[in-house]
Amino acid sequence: MKADTIFVNGHIMTMDMDLLDASAVVVREGVIQYVGDTEPALNWKGKNTEVVDLEGKTLMPGFIESHVHPVDYAIKLLEIDCRATSAPSIEDVLKKIKEQTQSTPENEWIRGWGWDDSKLKEKRKITRWDLDKVSPNHPVILKRTCGHVAVANSKAFEMSGITKDTSQPKGGNIEYDQSGEMTGILEELAQDLLSLPEYDYNDLKKGFELAQKDFAKWGITTVHDMSAVQENMQLYQDLLSDDNLTVRVRPWIWALNQNGWKGHLNQTLSLGIKSGFGNDMIRIQGMKYMLDGSVGGRTAAVDQPYEDDNHKGILYFSTDEIAPYMKQAILGDLRVAIHAIGERAIEVSIQAFEEAHKEANISNMRNRIEHCALPTEDHLKRMKELGLIAASSIGFIYHIGDSYIKNLGTERMKRVYPHRTFIDYGIVAPGNSDLPVTGGNPWTGIYGAVNRKTISGQVSDSVQNISAYEAVKAYTVDAAYSSCEENIIGVIKASAKADLIIVSENPLEVDTEKLKDLEVEETFMNGKSIYKK
Repeated sequence: MKADTIFVNGHIMTMDMDLLDASAVVVREGVIQYVGDTEPALNWKGKNTEVVDLEGKTLMPGFIESHVHPVDYAIKLLEIDCRATSAPSIEDVLKKIKEQTQSTPENEWIRGWGWDDSKLKEKRKITRWDLDKVSPNHPVILKRTCGHVAVANSKAFEMSGITKDTSQPKGGNIEYDQSGEMTGILEELAQDLLSLPEYDYNDLKKGFELAQKDFAKWGITTVHDMSAVQENMQLYQDLLSDDNLTVRVRPWIWALNQNGWKGHLNQTLSLGIKSGFGNDMIRIQGMKYMLDGSVGGRTAAVDQPYEDDNHKGILYFSTDEIAPYMKQAILGDLRVAIHAIGERAIEVSIQAFEEAHKEANISNMRNRIEHCALPTEDHLKRMKELGLIAASSIGFIYHIGDSYIKNLGTERMKRVYPHRTFIDYGIVAPGNSDLPVTGGNPWTGIYGAVNRKTISGQVSDSVQNISAYEAVKAYTVDAAYSSCEENIIGVIKASAKADLIIVSENPLEVDTEKLKDLEVEETFMNGKSIYKK
């Protein structure tokens, strides 16, 4: 049998410990057939074989994004962009909203996303009074970049029935100023109080097709959807049926629905679905839970108060409250991923896993703690014993590290996302961006992990720095391990999927300051080109 494609004349970065370097790769029917020297590879050449001359560039496995929200990102592409790169001041944000009101009927919602008070010129949160100036007759919601905080205007509160008499929701907070007035800020689950209409399915599909183009441009060939619900699953299956799904999806089912945190869990278990259900393109991973918020929004459940504040964040559940749900999932052969950023949340998550471990050996299940920003030494030891994965958001270091330094201080920042320590403890730690919380290009996450440097140039420390190889491994092999696919994706070896990217320069040889500027020249999914610069 002859090959469909042979890659030659470049640096092959296999990420395979059994064969770290090679000079040629052979692909047939979407699967890698041979990795090694050029001469044997060319024996696979037939009359219809395409020989790709890499011209000295680097061929490596496609990136695996271990924690993103693909459909949320798709939606954001349809909303007002309030990121500092697009709207550096509150006045700029308001101009965009005012412009949107001109083409939007009164009483219809205007939505935006991406504002970050640490990056805005005014260095403060947007308030409902700001929004009321330009949109008194349209309900407005603008989500902060972290997604854990939003601001809404008075019209939005009115249409949603939110008043001073509204009770604080469990796991959320309606913010009030010193005079007892609602500021418009809604933290965590308080955002669910807004009566937002669902997006039209065709709009979701349109947005996701745009999102897929970005994934391919960034060299991402697999994404873990960390908030998969019915609409997401329908979307992925429809795109797959139409042969338009160009990224592998690994859904984690969002546990929360109208029946609480057990709602989707009970539905999933009743259907007999277990981790691993699906096919090569769409494969169920397990259940996703939340324990706290974000550092940028000062809602992550930390041990010590935030800088210049007595607030320690929001802890959604106690161990007694969350452990039964997690145990039920695990006993039903569904892996668990739980969002825990602050020390208090990490402690509760580990305690809950320990409770499950009493009834079922979970050490080989590959359960995950999402983000895991501030683990203590005791946490790390217990995580190792339980076989837990730290889905480390190293993409945050570059993009929103400045807000971490502002809110946690320089000393605590030294141990945020401690990737070197994870490696030293033998804890598998796939990297991620949490898109759309931060930018989705993995090279910025790799840059941040290697240099521990923020977008403004602040350096947190040198203790947790990792090598470029280790950082790439976090986005390939380690991410594949987290879905039990380390021999199938994230690696260039015989029998693995031909999900490949051609990179402009060798990431192991360039100056580390250039890592964030590396570009993907071409992306291949199942051996077929889906993006070319």
